[in-house]
Amino acid sequence: MVKQVALRLGEKIMPKAPKVLLSNGNYCVPQHYLTYHHTLASVEALICDIEYDPRYVVFAAQEASGLYIQVGVIGHDNYHKKSSLKANQEKLLFGRKWRVEPELPTSEIIQSVFLAIKKSREHEVRELFKLTLNNSTTTPFNTHIDLPLMAEFYNKKDVVNEQKKVLSAEQEINDTLTKITYDHSTLSLSEVQQRPNGLWLVDINVHQSQRSTLTEMTNATLYLMVEDLTLNTLSRALMQEFIRLSDLQVDKHFNYRGFHRFDPSIDIADIADLSQQTRKHDLAAHFANEFSKTNQKVDLMRIPPVQAGALAQKHKQIIEQYLQPAG
Repeated sequence: MVKQVALRLGEKIMPKAPKVLLSNGNYCVPQHYLTYHHTLASVEALICDIEYDPRYVVFAAQEASGLYIQVGVIGHDNYHKKSSLKANQEKLLFGRKWRVEPELPTSEIIQSVFLAIKKSREHEVRELFKLTLNNSTTTPFNTHIDLPLMAEFYNKKDVVNEQKKVLSAEQEINDTLTKITYDHSTLSLSEVQQRPNGLWLVDINVHQSQRSTLTEMTNATLYLMVEDLTLNTLSRALMQEFIRLSDLQVDKHFNYRGFHRFDPSIDIADIADLSQQTRKHDLAAHFANEFSKTNQKVDLMRIPPVQAGALAQKHKQIIEQYLQPAG
């Protein structure tokens, strides 16, 4: 039995838009033949069909400037001292607001939620990397460090040619790993090897504790490729791997109506095939004109208003370098 075309809240079919016959025998109207006017109700309905981790609570709200989504994370405040009574209490911590334009395609709103969750999780991941130097524990990858202050006062240290104790590769790595914890887990060297091109391959084991919470780190071994074995290089390589694994965890578990769109197990050849089915067909002349006008209208709505000033002048100089008049 052929399924009927179903529209979600906030969606409308363009006049005279074609229905596309898919290889499974069903008809659909692809998103590029729809117009959108999303409201708080339609965005909330989409969020109701999204599942990830119940600790990541996705809100939709509206204010004078428009619709937005915001992720709240149920967890511990990473900056409470251990001695504090609040250290073990969980609370709802809110991330930044993500604007939702009413004319956005439904798929793009779902992907905005996906990205908001990813970045909220990365925010937490960056704070879980702790480095102990000079008897003080810090979180150097956190996003709260005063960037304007750094831009004004940071000076890169000059390399001092002083006599250093010669350490083996294993000793140098282990010395760095003793200074690092991640999600209340410790790290240990499994194997290190230098390739003929000079790069180092470093395998590191993760040892979780009872306080560790990140599921992707269970029985994990990290595989790094670095140019040198300094604390700076190893720390940055570790942080990049932690973020990669966090992103992959979201890819695998984020779903809309049970479909895990970003899971690596979804075959890209199948995705490409479905995309081709919705685009490889001729448009009738009477609809092609309507389709073109609608797209132009949406494109014009995306152009930001520009006020005279320093930023406008900067943008003007940049754009003129690339968009020279014809002839």
